[in-house]
Amino acid sequence: MAPLPEAVLSAVLGLAGRSLAPGLMARLREEAIAVLRSAVPLPGHVVNQVIASGDRELLVALAEGARTRQVPVLLRLAALGDPRVARALYRQRLRHDLEQELRRAVLAGAARRLDDPEWHAPDGLVKALLINPLPSDLIPALGAPFPEVVRHAVELVGVQAGFPGQLEACHAVLRYGGVDELTTLAALPALRPEVAELARRAVAAPDPAAVLDAFSLDRAGRPADAPALIGEELMRQLRETTSRAQVFALDGVDVDWEGVLAEQRDIPFPPGALATLTSRPDCPGELVRAAYRACRGWAEQPRISWALLRAVDWADDPAPHDLPRLLERGVADGRYPADGVLAEVRPARLVLTGLPFQQETVRAATTELVRPLGADFPAWRALYTLLPRFDGTATELVAAAVAQSGRHRGKSWPRPLGPEFPAKHPEGSRAAFLHLLAQSSEDVRSALVEHLDLRSVQHMLLFHPPSPVIRDRVVALHGRSVLAVVASRWDLPAERIRELIVLDDPEINTCLYVHTDLTDEQRRGILAGRRFGTDGETKPPAITDELVQELEASGRRHWLLPITESGDPRLARILLGKVRLHTLAAQLLLLVRVWEEHGAPEVAALLAETEFGGRARRRHPLPATVHELTRKALESPDGLAVLREELTRERTPATLAGLLRELNEGSAVPVDTALDRLSEELGPAWEGLTAEHDRDPLPDDVLVQVAGRENCPEELRRHGTPAQLRLRHHAHPDERTGPRPGALELLRHHPLPRYAPDAWLALALDHQQLSLLDVVREGRPALIAVHCLTRRASAAPDRANVPAFRELKELAAAHLGDDPETWAVALRLLPDFSGTLPELLATAALVVT
Repeated sequence: MAPLPEAVLSAVLGLAGRSLAPGLMARLREEAIAVLRSAVPLPGHVVNQVIASGDRELLVALAEGARTRQVPVLLRLAALGDPRVARALYRQRLRHDLEQELRRAVLAGAARRLDDPEWHAPDGLVKALLINPLPSDLIPALGAPFPEVVRHAVELVGVQAGFPGQLEACHAVLRYGGVDELTTLAALPALRPEVAELARRAVAAPDPAAVLDAFSLDRAGRPADAPALIGEELMRQLRETTSRAQVFALDGVDVDWEGVLAEQRDIPFPPGALATLTSRPDCPGELVRAAYRACRGWAEQPRISWALLRAVDWADDPAPHDLPRLLERGVADGRYPADGVLAEVRPARLVLTGLPFQQETVRAATTELVRPLGADFPAWRALYTLLPRFDGTATELVAAAVAQSGRHRGKSWPRPLGPEFPAKHPEGSRAAFLHLLAQSSEDVRSALVEHLDLRSVQHMLLFHPPSPVIRDRVVALHGRSVLAVVASRWDLPAERIRELIVLDDPEINTCLYVHTDLTDEQRRGILAGRRFGTDGETKPPAITDELVQELEASGRRHWLLPITESGDPRLARILLGKVRLHTLAAQLLLLVRVWEEHGAPEVAALLAETEFGGRARRRHPLPATVHELTRKALESPDGLAVLREELTRERTPATLAGLLRELNEGSAVPVDTALDRLSEELGPAWEGLTAEHDRDPLPDDVLVQVAGRENCPEELRRHGTPAQLRLRHHAHPDERTGPRPGALELLRHHPLPRYAPDAWLALALDHQQLSLLDVVREGRPALIAVHCLTRRASAAPDRANVPAFRELKELAAAHLGDDPETWAVALRLLPDFSGTLPELLATAALVVT
């Protein structure tokens, strides 16, 4: 007999309810133990019954499989104080904080039943801990009720536990081992001097427990009257403070900051130590900056004070990228005043490139900063030339630029650069200059723009988009084609592309085509000379020689295919030399457009051509069928109309449907690849295909691929899931003709698919091709139906109101009643039963009677 899946038995125990579950588990004990030991969720009443039973075998199984269960269940098991259950719980690996809580609860439970010898058995918890080196297991054991375990834990992890953990160990050994054990513990080298001294004082006192209890811990985790950390002891503890969890306070400690700095410069302290040191207000700035870098990513990352930010010369900082992060956070939360940063933090070039200009306070402060410069280009030029080497603040920079403006009169932009393609974000002095320029008044920018080099114009238009007035000023100075510098990034937003393409400028169109992510429709429009704007012009924009050269050098199929609509013989030759056209429609479109734009002689020349792209070809790129059709058209008095008529016929839904059906007839090309080619060459030609499918259905494998495409009509897409379900079902071979049953017909008349039946059911249910009621009534074999219902049940907390679960419960009550034996028979039959669930329940009832 096949084994019963754990998830199924768990679901059935939930269906059986509180009254039947104990009897059912008794009859299926091996299976019940497997369920408890597994990670499947359990009904609450089953957990309660197992804990109440006191059955050690069941309890251990529950503890071993408890890793996915709620913490309260684990803690209830730990409180039992059963050695075998405790060992199983201690082995669980959970989230760190939950793991620590569980281990402490296990040891607290052990303290209630210390007389049980199994704690010290060869396979008991004590022996397991004594050979365990893992800190996650031993730190909770510092408070264990077993002195030998506590000593072992102190020796291995006492340093990590710090003062609180070591004091806990003293309390534990005294409580469970007496004065002798505390004496032994005090002699361990791993114990801190302060704690060892405290333990010796407790041993010598009449009431050792009172001595230990008298010590409260301060925020540093030290006994309140312990001596302050000094010298080597402080350095040792700092070196051991590696994480945020170990950070301690230094209140009342006389820190030798010169010695600490020397240590830091020799061997840098770990992040936890640096965070500890920065808790002191007198911590030197060098350590604060080191802590900021070391603790990056911490929620409680040390913050640099406003006084320290002003005092540091950030030009000397080994990590200059820290300043923008500091300014971003500090200005946003109000710790650093924007006008104060401009007036007091240095150097200006780093400040101006690091300030968060999205903040209104920063924009307002910067506007005031540049007001003294006015619209005087010499002053702005002086500022730009000073920026790279200026060591002072931004306020001092502006003052120096105004003072030196006389030296720059009559001079043009220093070392001008042209636009770059693709454009990159400005850096350094240029970036700082553009930030300042962007915050100046519109009149100032309008006056200065004529003096900027084209690289600055490009950066301004791209990264600091000006108002229409400034943009019109740029166009008036350089001509409309200057806006081509904006079309210089692959990530240019679609709305910016639309703003540029409606200008219908050949140079702009060239840059858009080469440097931005145009849609296929936009690429076809540019090459076809289509006007996107509404300025009243009718003459098509020209195709530049630069764009022709780019296409000639390109191998990108999505760049080259739009040539079919261009009508340009030069481009047609490039296309035929580089790309194979797979559809007659695309081949005819290429020739029709050339004929329309340049006449029949150019079409005849294309057919007679022997070299394309500089390569001689034995065969013409266009097939013999196209040659024959075109020659007949060339000999006809109305040849263009003949080709157009043929092209129209090739672009009808009937022709597309025929091409799709051919894909199913032994084509060597994968269906999805062929569909890509059809979509590329025919464009959005899927409309009307639904009617063709209704008249003569497409093959299922083709239909599934078509339905998955983005441009598939919705009315055709809905046929895709039924086709996919047929393809995945062994009872419906992939045939072009014959009946096309739906999911319910397949479910009703055939067993579920042999391969991945769960996935088949999930697909049908998720796409509303089946309901859960259909699965209950018709799904076979029954085991797969139960699997499906089990998974769906976990996603339906209000199962009582789900018709399928309600009907299943009524069927179980009608056939199985409240007899655990009948339920057990049904479960034993389930793995090998080939019928439906109702048939299974009826059969189980007949077997028992």
